[in-house]
Amino acid sequence: MGVRVRIPLWALILKSTMNKKRRLASLIIWWCEGTKIRKDKRWKDSYNCPIEVTNTDPKLIKIFIDFLRQDLGIEDKKLKAQVQIHKGDNQAEIESFWSKVSNIPLSQFNKTIIRETGKKIGKTKGTFKVRVYSKSKFEEMKDLLEEELKEVITGE
Repeated sequence: MGVRVRIPLWALILKSTMNKKRRLASLIIWWCEGTKIRKDKRWKDSYNCPIEVTNTDPKLIKIFIDFLRQDLGIEDKKLKAQVQIHKGDNQAEIESFWSKVSNIPLSQFNKTIIRETGKKIGKTKGTFKVRVYSKSKFEEMKDLLEEELKEVITGE
């Protein structure tokens, strides 16, 4: 006997209006590459629920951000970004590249993380993280993922 997951009505309605391929791809991206819920060390019994995905592939990032904007209805001003590069990389060029890929203005980028010199200086575009802080959207993502996993596992 399988585990029954109760999916809220709003999640089912939202699911029916989404681009199915983008939804599936984005949920898999988030499941594999995304940040999970974590304890907030500043407060007792407090947790952070950011929706975050970090990757180096511009296509993967674009698909996920399109899902956030078009399917989850995340407002542009809620999207935050961060780049991680190595010493010796062209920071301005890489930030500009990711800003164009993500269509997130540089004013919404957090401080770029610069690591010690890597082996591929100038040959990569760094690592990009997109972040949204919204517990309600985090719960929507979690419910959508559970529903898709249920369908795969049970065939329902």
